[in-house]
Amino acid sequence: MNNFALCPLQRGYAPEVANNILEQELMGGFARQRVQFINNVHTVTASVMLDDKGKQQYWWAFWRSHQENPRPFLWRLIVDDTEMTTYVCQFVAGSLRINERDGKVYSVSFGLRLKPNNTGTDFDETIIGLWESGDPRKLLNLLEKLVNEDLPDALGGL
Repeated sequence: MNNFALCPLQRGYAPEVANNILEQELMGGFARQRVQFINNVHTVTASVMLDDKGKQQYWWAFWRSHQENPRPFLWRLIVDDTEMTTYVCQFVAGSLRINERDGKVYSVSFGLRLKPNNTGTDFDETIIGLWESGDPRKLLNLLEKLVNEDLPDALGGL
């Protein structure tokens, strides 16, 4: 599987997080909801800056390769996490747009489908529990002190 090497632009980066819920609104009160999908895909409109000839050649070669042989590829993005994460991506057909040119420099934007990277319910429940028990930063600060101060003192320079 290919790794897409260009970095996405922060502006124009519009993820739509996967929704697994089917909902029916009622005349009053909460809507009826149920899980309809499992592992539905995220959709993202992303842009990359093609500010030199090498990036332009790479982009068009990568794009043509995936037009001739549609297949998933890997790309590092921030969607439903706090840091860059590698996602399995697929181009959305017909979504490529060449944006305004400034001489030889221009950007392209395109739609993607991304397979969610599920962290697991245990991890999510732990995070929720930390926040519901009070200030989670206090607990994390205790852990940092244990690892960075108490553990080296206990080892005594071994």
